[in-house]
Amino acid sequence: MPSSPRDESSIAPPAGAAAGTGTAGAAAPLPAATSFRPLSILVGSAYFMEQLDATIISPVIPDIARDFGVDPLSLNLTMTIYLLCSLVFVPLSGLVAARHGTRTVFCWAVALFTASSVLCAMAPSLAMLAVCRALQGMAAAMMVPVGRTAIVHTTSKAQLVEALAWFITPAMAGPMLGPPLGGLFSTYLSWHWVFLINVPVGLAGLWAARNIMPQLHHRADLAFDAKEWLLAGAALALLILLIEQARHGGALPLLGGLALALALCVWLYVRRFRGLTAPMLDFRLLRLPTFAAGFWGGSLVRVGYGALPFLLPLMLQLGLGYTALQSGIVLLVSGSIAFFTKTQTTRVLRRWGFRRVLCYNGVACAAALAGCALFSLPHWGLAGITAFVSMASFFRAVQFNALTAVSYSDLPPGKVASATTLNTMAWQLAIMLGISLSALAVQWSANLGARGTPAGMDFSVAFVILALFACAAMPCYRALSTQAGAELSGHRADRQPAS
Repeated sequence: MPSSPRDESSIAPPAGAAAGTGTAGAAAPLPAATSFRPLSILVGSAYFMEQLDATIISPVIPDIARDFGVDPLSLNLTMTIYLLCSLVFVPLSGLVAARHGTRTVFCWAVALFTASSVLCAMAPSLAMLAVCRALQGMAAAMMVPVGRTAIVHTTSKAQLVEALAWFITPAMAGPMLGPPLGGLFSTYLSWHWVFLINVPVGLAGLWAARNIMPQLHHRADLAFDAKEWLLAGAALALLILLIEQARHGGALPLLGGLALALALCVWLYVRRFRGLTAPMLDFRLLRLPTFAAGFWGGSLVRVGYGALPFLLPLMLQLGLGYTALQSGIVLLVSGSIAFFTKTQTTRVLRRWGFRRVLCYNGVACAAALAGCALFSLPHWGLAGITAFVSMASFFRAVQFNALTAVSYSDLPPGKVASATTLNTMAWQLAIMLGISLSALAVQWSANLGARGTPAGMDFSVAFVILALFACAAMPCYRALSTQAGAELSGHRADRQPAS
């Protein structure tokens, strides 16, 4: 890709480290007060496209199966292979960006994602569709981690919370808009449009990236180790396969064999990891309290809220008898609330600090998930459900924005790429786990009640289980000090009583 005036051979310490403390030759953080927004919106749009593409295919699976002459359940391959490739290739994103530059990698990733979307729409068979979805997953693995690394490296600590909020908030609307949008395409157009919708977004993003994305060759403390990567990839593949088999009622001997194979891969990976000085997946970063809080807390709360766009429409339509359009309206309104919450996160953190916000808002997040279980009771009405889910979206947006920001507050410059890789993989796995667990909970509850079709109470059981995962994140937040991330939030503990 051609260069622009923003080319840099090296980068500043992440989140605007003070002058004189960074590496020699580092570039200064972006000077303008709002200069982070174009880059954050660009990367957030790529994240939105990725999240939308992961969920929009669900409503059109019967249509694709009919055109290909296959069983609808076999279309699960297209979702599984996309997820697997988007996880397996994440560890390579930091290495590739360090060598070829963030703009070059980001532009090629967007171009590949757009081209593979066109190929998906043109696929004549299930096998070709699976191959094209694998290409999409590879491109997605390079887009968002590289873009997030660029944001952290070029934004001052005073602006980082807001910059990450502008980045992450558009993506939160993706899983919510995906199912209703896919339903509209299925009803009025054809399944091909769930892939073709990526083309205008991708072309616009490619044009913007050439002018906005900086060309950073960040000094990442990373080294490629083929055995580490292969073992990590095998463990992820086995984990995804195990979850999918459990989700679809696989036989116990098969599940046991997959579990044993997974345990063996993990053991071999741990042995390999201990002998590496610069692993691609650097779990030693979990020794940093702020990163550990973002990693573990973010993963646990995403188990709950990652399943919400999947579970809520099913509850509204199958359990409560609402139409697909009505459930889509609920998700659209709540997604809009989450989008506008980004303007409030910075103020809330400046007033109360990371620890208090994460603790108290974390309780609200768990309570909101548990409250969704009450939808099975009569007299809620669509307006009441919409208002409650919108409130839950507000709490969720604040929590996600705060967790994303605190993860980077104490990271050394060379560890930003490693941290982004770890968080990206953990959070995506958490979302997948939440969807699978919620599906299992609904099915088991219906089976125990001898119901052929899940009822509202079966979905309530799933929401209670998801709320327990959000509660399990509380010790991660409480372990933080009152001054954690103070340079990012601008909060001073001496202005407020200690929590």
